[in-house]
Amino acid sequence: MTPETERALRESSKRHPFWICSVVFLLLACYFSMGLANLVEQRKQLTNASVQQEQNLNSLDQAKQLETRLEALSVELLQIAKTNATAKQIVQDFNIQWNPAALPAPSTAEGSKK
Repeated sequence: MTPETERALRESSKRHPFWICSVVFLLLACYFSMGLANLVEQRKQLTNASVQQEQNLNSLDQAKQLETRLEALSVELLQIAKTNATAKQIVQDFNIQWNPAALPAPSTAEGSKK
């Protein structure tokens, strides 16, 4: 070997792999920062979902109240329709029907416990 090649080999063996470590570190930092950004976005979505769920629960409660009021009004209108022609016409126009079987039946589990 020539002295120049020996010197080149010695210099290359003295070099530290710092640049490789720094590149790996930078790649890992980019990867984990993207993961952190995704986690932050998921947290925002979950927060929005919980707010929407609360709003939907309020709407559901209002709908249940309206349903009970409408049911009572419909039953009363059906009773009036037996004697009043105008009420009978409203019942026919809107096809109002009373199905008492649609109400939930009492649970039979209590009867089997006795």
